[in-house]
Amino acid sequence: MKLYYYIDTGHRVGLDRLRRSAPVIRALEALGADVTMLTNDFRAGEYAKEQFGIRRYVSVDVIRNIANIATPADAVVLDADGVGRSLIEDMAAYYRRFVRVSDDPHDVPAAGELLVSSTREGEGIFRADIVDPRYFREVPHTLGDLYFWGDDDYERRLLGLAEAFEDLDITLLEGYYFFFQYGGELRSKFAAVEENEAYDELLKGASRFITSSPQSALEALAAGSNPLYIHKETTRPFWREKLSAYGIPALDRFDRDSIVSALDTAGGYERERLKPDIAGTVAEKMAESMRL
Repeated sequence: MKLYYYIDTGHRVGLDRLRRSAPVIRALEALGADVTMLTNDFRAGEYAKEQFGIRRYVSVDVIRNIANIATPADAVVLDADGVGRSLIEDMAAYYRRFVRVSDDPHDVPAAGELLVSSTREGEGIFRADIVDPRYFREVPHTLGDLYFWGDDDYERRLLGLAEAFEDLDITLLEGYYFFFQYGGELRSKFAAVEENEAYDELLKGASRFITSSPQSALEALAAGSNPLYIHKETTRPFWREKLSAYGIPALDRFDRDSIVSALDTAGGYERERLKPDIAGTVAEKMAESMRL
């Protein structure tokens, strides 16, 4: 039995799901599973290979096309929200084993599936906030204050909001899918602009890591980088409450005075609630459910 692990990725949705799925895939491989990562686009697979050591990946443009690769005898993990209920139930019935990873606070498991949820628990549900163990190895925080919008900005929305950061001595960390020369357009609003290749180094070494990516906020919390979260309109609203529960200051708009106030306020971070071994624990739960 082969295992296919589908992750919703791309220049419109970013790489948050890839960042949390990659350590689970590595842990599944360590358990002996034969795993192929499935992403929406080739570039996401390249990033997974270069940054996370993922060995096999295939591009699948839509979820229904997983059936062009996987057979009914195989297992499928699906990390994607917004999937119709009928399709979920069809997949759970079609594949030998089926697991989903979801952020939807109203989601429930289909018959016979394990649901790994970042927002709820219950029968057939394993609750977990997955962060790569690499971010729990704390380093000196000497790189100043940084801002990371996320990996995607297809509509160039940050350009219209960046005045909130002007003259605050904050460095911009570019997203993986940012347009060519987009950082140059944003340079006048930030103290400096760093390319995405430095993501790990800058996230772990930042004095304060300001971000509009929920996954990056959790990674910065694990790294001890004093995260500050600024909510984007396109991100589901439950993330503000969820991240606030970890003691992460969560702003609901790009407002200069609010950013300055949050930067001057000591956070009551609850870093200990994140578990360095959670990716391995999730992999074990998946393996048990799929009888690997």
